[in-house]
Amino acid sequence: MADAYKNSPEPGGEIVPDPSFTALRTQIEQERARRAAAIAADEDLLREELRAVGVEVRTVYDLVDDTVTPLAAVPVLVRHLQLPHEVITLEGIVRALSYSHLRPQALEPLKVWFAGRRARVQRWIAANALASMADLDELDDLEGIHEFRDLFDHPSRKAADL
Repeated sequence: MADAYKNSPEPGGEIVPDPSFTALRTQIEQERARRAAAIAADEDLLREELRAVGVEVRTVYDLVDDTVTPLAAVPVLVRHLQLPHEVITLEGIVRALSYSHLRPQALEPLKVWFAGRRARVQRWIAANALASMADLDELDDLEGIHEFRDLFDHPSRKAADL
């Protein structure tokens, strides 16, 4: 990439931004803003439905980063796993379901979502979620799960607490 600034032709002269760099930076910033707006719009219905069950979030990632996913959110998140969404939104939904206390409601839908993915990165994300709530032996019938066996190689919580 070109230098961000061009030197003045005169010693001690003003350093000015390189116009080609400025144009490229503007293009990148516009694309970033466009993607952010598309992702936010993609989450509109999800946020609305979560709000209707008493779960207020700015983004589904609030349930990943800041808050343990409340049980009331799970049916909404599970339903949205089946809807067309941006890949990053789907990743956030899967990660929001990745808590062991959500196992009764989330395990089967996550298994179905895993089985329906072809992209390795999406299968990896789903396998991580499954590993948070199940042992590999329990998922033995899930085709392709053994590719991610290393995600399941962790001591049980009971053993870790001893």
